[in-house]
Amino acid sequence: MEEDTEYLKLPLEDRCIHKLWKARLSGYEECTKHFPKIVDERSPEFNKFAPLMKKFVTDSNAVAQEKALEAVLAYVENAHVAGRTAGDVTNGIVQKCLAAPKRGTQEKALEVILMYCEIEKYEVVQEELMKGFTQKNPKVVAASVRAVTTALREFGPKVMNPKPLIKQMHTLLEDRDKNVREESKKMVIEMYRWIRQALKPQMSSLKPVQIQELEAEFDKLGNEKVVQTRFLRSQQDLKAKMEAQGDEEEEEDEEVEPDAPELDPFEFMEPVDILSKLPKDFYEKAEATKWKDRKEAVDLLLPLTQNPKLESGDYHDLMKVLKKIIGKDSNVMIVAVAAQCLTGLAKGLKKKFSPFALSFTETILEKFKEKKVNVVSALRDAIDAVFQATNIEAIQETVSGALANKNPQVKAETAAFLSRAFCYCTPTVFNKKLLKVYITDLVKTLNESDPTVRDNSAMALGVMLKVVGEKQLMVFIGEVENLKMQKIKEAADKAELKVKISAPKAKKPAPKKEAPPPAAEPPPSTTAPPKKVIKAGVKPGASSAGPAKGKKRLKGGGGGGGGGAGGGVLEECTEAELSIEDAVEKASEVLPEDVVSGVTDANWKTRLAAVESFGNTIQTLDRSEIPCQALVRVLAQKPGFKDNNFQVLKLRLEALKNLAENSDFTRRSGEVCIQDLVEKLGDPKNGSLCGEVLMTIAEAAKLQWVGPEVMTRAFEQKSPKIQEMALKWLSDAITDFGFVLQPKALIGDIKKALAHTNPGVRTAGISLCGTIYLYMGATLRVFFEDEKPALLQQIDSEFEKMNGTSPPAPTRGLNRGSSTENDDDADDVDSGPAVINVQDLVPRTNISDQLTSTLFTELADKNWKVRNEALQKVSNIISEAKFIKGDISELPTALCARMMDTNKNLALEALRLTASLSAALGPNCKPHTRNIVPGMLAALGDSKQNIRQQALSTLNSWVEQTGLKETVDGEVFADALKSGSPFLKSELFLWMAEKLKDAPPKSVNKEELHACTQYLFMALEDRNADVRKGANEAVLPFMIHLGYDGMVKHTNKVKPSSKNTVMQALEKAKPNLPAKPQPKPKAAAGGGTGRGAAAAAAERPQASAPAAGRGAAAGVKKGLRAPSATRTGSGSSRKDQEEVDTSPLLQVNNLKQQRASDEQRLRVLRWDFTTPRQEFITQLKDQMTAAGLNRQLMSNMFHQDFKFHIKAIDALNEDLNSNLPACIANLDLVLKWLTIRFFDTNPSVIMKAMDYLQQVFQCVSEEGYHLLDLEAYSFLPFLVTKFGDPKDAIRGPARNIAKLICNIYPASKVSPYMMDGLKAKNARQRAECLEAMGNLIEVYGMSVCQPSPGVALKEIAKQIADRDNSVRNAALNALVQVYFREGEKVFKLVGNLSDKDMSLLEERIKRAAKNRPVIKKPPVEPEVPTVRGGGASGRANRVIPTPAQPAPVITREREGADGATGGEQSSLLKRFGMRNQQQQQSSANANAPFKIDYGLIEKLLEDNDTTERPQYKIEEIPDMNSLLNYKPVCPTPASRLTRPGFTATSRPVSSGAQIDTEGAAQAINLVISQVATPDANTVITALSQLDEVLQSEERSTQLAPHIDQLLILATLQYRLVLNTKMANPNVNKEECIKIYRSLTNCLMMIFNNKQLGTQATRDVLRDVVHVLINILLDPRLAQLEDGPQIIRAINVLVVRIVEKAQFTHVFSALLKLLHESVGSGGGCKFTELVMKCNWKVIRILPTRSNDLDLDQILLDVHNFLVAYPVNTWAERPSDTPLRTIKTVIHTLCKVYGTNILSHFSKIENAQGSELHKYLTKTLKKPKTEDDGGVGDSNRLAAAQVTSDSAESVKSPKRLSKTAHNTLSEIFRKIGSKENTKEGLIQLYEFKQKHPEADIEPFLRKSSQFFQNYIERGLKRVEMERQAEGKVAASQASENGSNSGPLASIQVPDTANFNMNELVAQFKSIAARAGFDNTYIDTAVKDICSAENKGSGERLDISEYIKTLSSDYGIEQNKEQFSSHDQ
Repeated sequence: MEEDTEYLKLPLEDRCIHKLWKARLSGYEECTKHFPKIVDERSPEFNKFAPLMKKFVTDSNAVAQEKALEAVLAYVENAHVAGRTAGDVTNGIVQKCLAAPKRGTQEKALEVILMYCEIEKYEVVQEELMKGFTQKNPKVVAASVRAVTTALREFGPKVMNPKPLIKQMHTLLEDRDKNVREESKKMVIEMYRWIRQALKPQMSSLKPVQIQELEAEFDKLGNEKVVQTRFLRSQQDLKAKMEAQGDEEEEEDEEVEPDAPELDPFEFMEPVDILSKLPKDFYEKAEATKWKDRKEAVDLLLPLTQNPKLESGDYHDLMKVLKKIIGKDSNVMIVAVAAQCLTGLAKGLKKKFSPFALSFTETILEKFKEKKVNVVSALRDAIDAVFQATNIEAIQETVSGALANKNPQVKAETAAFLSRAFCYCTPTVFNKKLLKVYITDLVKTLNESDPTVRDNSAMALGVMLKVVGEKQLMVFIGEVENLKMQKIKEAADKAELKVKISAPKAKKPAPKKEAPPPAAEPPPSTTAPPKKVIKAGVKPGASSAGPAKGKKRLKGGGGGGGGGAGGGVLEECTEAELSIEDAVEKASEVLPEDVVSGVTDANWKTRLAAVESFGNTIQTLDRSEIPCQALVRVLAQKPGFKDNNFQVLKLRLEALKNLAENSDFTRRSGEVCIQDLVEKLGDPKNGSLCGEVLMTIAEAAKLQWVGPEVMTRAFEQKSPKIQEMALKWLSDAITDFGFVLQPKALIGDIKKALAHTNPGVRTAGISLCGTIYLYMGATLRVFFEDEKPALLQQIDSEFEKMNGTSPPAPTRGLNRGSSTENDDDADDVDSGPAVINVQDLVPRTNISDQLTSTLFTELADKNWKVRNEALQKVSNIISEAKFIKGDISELPTALCARMMDTNKNLALEALRLTASLSAALGPNCKPHTRNIVPGMLAALGDSKQNIRQQALSTLNSWVEQTGLKETVDGEVFADALKSGSPFLKSELFLWMAEKLKDAPPKSVNKEELHACTQYLFMALEDRNADVRKGANEAVLPFMIHLGYDGMVKHTNKVKPSSKNTVMQALEKAKPNLPAKPQPKPKAAAGGGTGRGAAAAAAERPQASAPAAGRGAAAGVKKGLRAPSATRTGSGSSRKDQEEVDTSPLLQVNNLKQQRASDEQRLRVLRWDFTTPRQEFITQLKDQMTAAGLNRQLMSNMFHQDFKFHIKAIDALNEDLNSNLPACIANLDLVLKWLTIRFFDTNPSVIMKAMDYLQQVFQCVSEEGYHLLDLEAYSFLPFLVTKFGDPKDAIRGPARNIAKLICNIYPASKVSPYMMDGLKAKNARQRAECLEAMGNLIEVYGMSVCQPSPGVALKEIAKQIADRDNSVRNAALNALVQVYFREGEKVFKLVGNLSDKDMSLLEERIKRAAKNRPVIKKPPVEPEVPTVRGGGASGRANRVIPTPAQPAPVITREREGADGATGGEQSSLLKRFGMRNQQQQQSSANANAPFKIDYGLIEKLLEDNDTTERPQYKIEEIPDMNSLLNYKPVCPTPASRLTRPGFTATSRPVSSGAQIDTEGAAQAINLVISQVATPDANTVITALSQLDEVLQSEERSTQLAPHIDQLLILATLQYRLVLNTKMANPNVNKEECIKIYRSLTNCLMMIFNNKQLGTQATRDVLRDVVHVLINILLDPRLAQLEDGPQIIRAINVLVVRIVEKAQFTHVFSALLKLLHESVGSGGGCKFTELVMKCNWKVIRILPTRSNDLDLDQILLDVHNFLVAYPVNTWAERPSDTPLRTIKTVIHTLCKVYGTNILSHFSKIENAQGSELHKYLTKTLKKPKTEDDGGVGDSNRLAAAQVTSDSAESVKSPKRLSKTAHNTLSEIFRKIGSKENTKEGLIQLYEFKQKHPEADIEPFLRKSSQFFQNYIERGLKRVEMERQAEGKVAASQASENGSNSGPLASIQVPDTANFNMNELVAQFKSIAARAGFDNTYIDTAVKDICSAENKGSGERLDISEYIKTLSSDYGIEQNKEQFSSHDQ
């Protein structure tokens, strides 16, 4: 039975792999319940089970296996990491589950498979299932086919790819097993359901019987509509859409059908290579002079072209032949057959035909002049097939030329072709520009005399009408006769579109748009386009004002039209124009009448007041309430913005600016004021404000409109000043908004400025040129080449200044850009806010007329000289034209041939010419790419180096103009690699590696890369080393774009002998794959605009970057750059940039938390490995780059040579002291890099690293930094491995580093890493870890034994049996430390040990106990009075006096002491009959009369004592340390008590000796600066000097301006002592005590001074309280001799700060500290103390309400509730911080009432905040007597603030869970008969330890009798304890022990002495001094129990105590500060 249940104690993951099947079954069942309960899908809990999943599904026990599948299903549903297990688990399911005997197992296995598909792992699942097709067991095969069929049925073919299944179809249907054949048949039927006719061509290889059976099954399906029934996680939107439309059949068809896959049968066909099948003499016959030979050639070609799919290859020669035949052959039969061949080629090649499509389109259209019907019919089929390889935009110029042909048949056939082509177009294809061109051409042909031309044109327009809709078409069609319009509409009705368009869908929401007219101004993007179309199309229906002005703007000379972002947006102003009467009426609704009328008043003072009131009124309105246009029109009423009074004008402009910023300001409002604003640009007083207003209007209404308007209006003015300022304004606007204007008209305005006679205008024009040059580059200069040389020189000079400067990132207009764009603009190629359309910029020349056929013949001539001359002619044509249009005829093909010329000089010239051609064409290069790139690639294979370099340069320049995607297309690269030379392969692979590495994913054609992959694999084993090198370089870039799995698929085509080499290369590259791009919520968070811009720049294509040198402008100037440098050049320039990197080594940033979050959520790799793999190194590099580390430093860090690593560490070490914040910000990265260095074999690097780490941790410890968990788990495991290093020079520093880490990271978190080190095989490491554990236990106690002492100690005890002697000794020593702390309990904690091990442990403990070092107790000072028992008379109130202690002295002079005067001193001496100090020292009479040690009493009670005393140090005074710590408690004395025998007369200071203010400030600064020095003596000296100043009321005021400075430095010194000196075992701890005492003393004096204490600001107070609380929590301080006294003194200091500091500042500081402590996850004790400080503030709040800035406090409370909403506290262990905040709110409501609601001035959107809701709710609650009006919701909080009870009764504290459990156990004991007494004693002790605890709830549950019984029992225990205390006290007095710091006070033995009154007064004073009652009682007993040894005068000290009380102003009702205040 024990064996059966023992496994239940094991962890869950251990049970799941237990050898007992019942244990596994139990684990599986618990997993099934456990996984769904884990809320976070990225929880680390899931990671533990990932490796076990395959074991789950392959369980050998059938019952357990079924439960395991349920657990796996739950895991896959809930775990984010489940995708990683897909392959292994599916493989296991195929092997063990699908064919399992149990039906339930099969079903659950299928569910798991489908769930893997659902989480996007369908490719892996399909691959594994198809592996099951090859299994020998037919059951497995059948089950695998069934699973595939099921997945296909539920997910559809988009998820389960039918292609690989079709290839297996024949094999499966021929299988011997009947079940396999049946399942295969079902799979084929299921495929047919989805892909229909596409499947039938693939069934040709099946037997006729099989085909017949399948056809019969297909017929049964009918026209059944297939719908996806199960959806991927990414398809949930589709699922919701389908469910929402389930009831509406029509809408369901519209929504679902587009998602239904329509697969082309072409995809499943095998390609045929026809080029190899052509006869050898084909080309000779095709070009023969005899028509029969030509006919024979095309007849041979025709059957080859009828293959449905053709293999790609070099078809250039074949196409050249066909083009020549079609275009020039006179035999119509040959032309017809050639056209049929062309049709077959176009259909068989599909998109691969695109390089030839344009030229064939032109040829065929020209050939339509042929009249033979059979020829025309063949040409129609050919051009239709050719069109499928191109698009309507690419052929636009060719078609326009054909429509303008003189031959009507050509026009008619061209129009008919367009009508057929338009059927394949969608509305998105037709942007506005394209529509305009086609419609214009077709409308012309619509009016032709030939009826066929007219009819075909009408047909084409009709199809276009059906595609784009009437509204879009009518904008451009103009006025057409009704009859023709009717024809067009009839053609539209008859047209049948070949593609589905969403036009009908767009009409349905139309009625809904009209329903809510109020939402017209900010409409959603879907409603914007129709409005715009209506506005533009129906011009007569629009308002007269708007369009008229629009026309004027477009035709004006000021740069009409917007930029690329908004060309059409200018017409979209839907706001109606208001008349002045309507405007005044609307404005009167929000403005007073006197304001509306006063704006136009003739008296400027009245206008001034009215406009001022106008501005104030609109500031109070919400955005939605402001009638913007109406207010602008009122503001613009005469005199308007031409107001002659500059004050009124300024207010008008400010009001207008406010309207533009805070209301819905449209262009309609701008039209009212922009003319006047431009006229005022030259105003000397308000011109700059006018510019700001225009800038604000541009941001509201778009610069694309405002900019041209300003320039138009400016050049209409005669004043050159206005024109100059307008140009300057526009230059600034372009800088702020980015270049969003169309440059054409803008350049026209600049030319006007350059031609102006005024030099200022010309200078402004040139400056504007320079600004535009930043965006356009050198292209801009083309526009000014016709200017005068002198002016051109100035322009060039301005351009030179801008060279190398990046355009600034736009700072305005960023938010509105996206909202104003509409669909039409999105379709326009010119759209985009920062992209320039080069075709509109540059005047381009059409050179097609100069490129004659003769020239092309010369280019192909056999004589190289003729070819050379032809190349020169082409070069001259291009250089003269500079920028050319895209129509260059056959020039690309001719140049392609010349780049492969046998004459190398001609090839080189052709390459250079091609580079020039790319620059001249610009983006027009794209259509010619496939014709010209093959020549460049062929040149890359040339044996001459210079040709290869020029080919690379030309290729780069071509890529720069067209983009990488267009260049690497059409399998051109694959063809080149297939037949290329080794030179070509090596160069091309290196080039592709460079380009692909940094290319964004969408900028690469993946199909081309897939085609190249097989040749890449072949190159990996090439004989040529350079080819292999290039191929290896290219593997990773290919993998970045294709993915690892995508490349692995291609290995099926690799030879088996080569597969290992290929897989090794893939595996080697896989770890270096970059992490997936992370989501960008940070951009939404609002911060870091610059960072976002930098990230965006990093993602741009890098093709143009090397040549430009302009950083962020690379994307903007893509089409404008010079050819980029070669690969070598770019590499060298990059290297130069790295060498000159002068940025800081480490940057201060806030990225560490993000990195920690990413690692926690497994977005990046967790830093955990046995050896550093490449993927970790790459990840670290990326993180360092993102953090901005110096490039040179990174280069050294990751260099292969260890010397560079040492360099990097030295550089970091030098940078440490000067750049510590940056080191802290990047500490995790530095530590990670150093962990990699730990694996280096060179010891010098590791030793350097250890030295640096010690420095780092020392510095961050002094800084008060706390190590993050991210940094700890990334570093500590690797540090522990160094414990086992053979070199002591490494082990020693490693140990020291571990100790230093304990100062900045909890020791309880460090110890688990040490325990993990015990698992190592290295005995030295285990021994060191055990030693470290022993030290931790010795220093920090048992709390370091994690997860529990029992578990940890059992593990340590196991090491006693280790073979290594050092390990055994270390384990025994660690357990000895436990014994010293826990005693005999250690034997219970270590568990069962063998007899041998136990005897070793007992022997070691026995030996260690003997030699245990005695903890030295504080030495007893010999001068302390000896207390003895009473004499014969038994009197207990006499003491034996000893000579009073001589006054201690600090070795410096005292200046300006505030001691008593000499007269006062002598009177006191006489009064007490005592001798002076000198007499006391000279007389050693032990029997002297009774003396009081006044020094000790004064030290106890005075506020501060800085009296200088020679000869002795303070520490030498007996028990002085304890007394010093209580000095701050009492108020500053009016007169200081003078010690008898001490001359304390202050020296008079003459007036001449007064320090002047400046000198005093310098002196104070000097002294304060010494407070933060590390030297203790310097600090104490400085503080004592400050004490002297603070003691003088006159001089202390000079410290007021320096309080913050002093407190900051004092805080630094506190931290220095706490974090460094206390942690350093070599530092004398007495020194720390001195510094603590002096600092506390100084701060207490500051806050006792009302003038000084209130000077401290909030943030400074926050730091002071923060460090003081940390000191209170320091366990090391409490272990020192004087530590508890220091703690009590600091405790009192914190209370004094709370009471005496400026109330708003301290309250706000404490709230902020609470906020931070909750957020940083600070210790619960720290947070508890902060809350207690807040409770103290709450208690005194009612009395200090007048000093409180309520707005600031509410802001702090609001920030807390925003950061930690109420609903998040349920997950936290304690909600006391929230309760504290609620208490603050309740108290504020109680004190201020409803007035509190008017103090939200500092809170934005306060109305909806939690604070506002809570305040409103609190104020509405009825007040009750129980809670003081706070309400029932938080009685505990109310108890904190009750006025009287809070002072006298401790606030009830919410018990912790541990305390509550303890009380429950105690009451359980009290209730039992056997343990009643023990329970009462424990209850009494519990109440002593927790006086604040409320046991009333426990008593309330019991009877009254039981309550009385408990009260009597507690009293009895208390009496017993008091009796024991008396006995102990009497024993102590007999032994002569000193009971406390007050024992040194000696009571006078006089006859009139009344001991009771004396004791009462003494207790009162001592209690107010901060002593607890027990301590005071003991001291009084000691004083009163002794006898005076000698006889003498006995003095009554009651008089002295009265004097003492009056001097110090101690009030009897003074509040007593007990420990619960802090």
